[in-house]
Amino acid sequence: MTAYQSILQEGEIKGEIKGKLEEKRMGILKALKRGKLTLNEIAEDFEVTVDFVLKIKIENELTS
Repeated sequence: MTAYQSILQEGEIKGEIKGKLEEKRMGILKALKRGKLTLNEIAEDFEVTVDFVLKIKIENELTS
């Protein structure tokens, strides 16, 4: 594998990870807006920490 191929592969992997994280963020945001689940339930459903869910909630100025 050439250096170029290695760098390209690393970029693709980082892009996939970033895309999956953004997908989780959007799902969490939708769940927060629905307001039917607790922060713990959302964190469990999306396999993230409660702190991560809370951060999204604060960033989007969602109350309640």
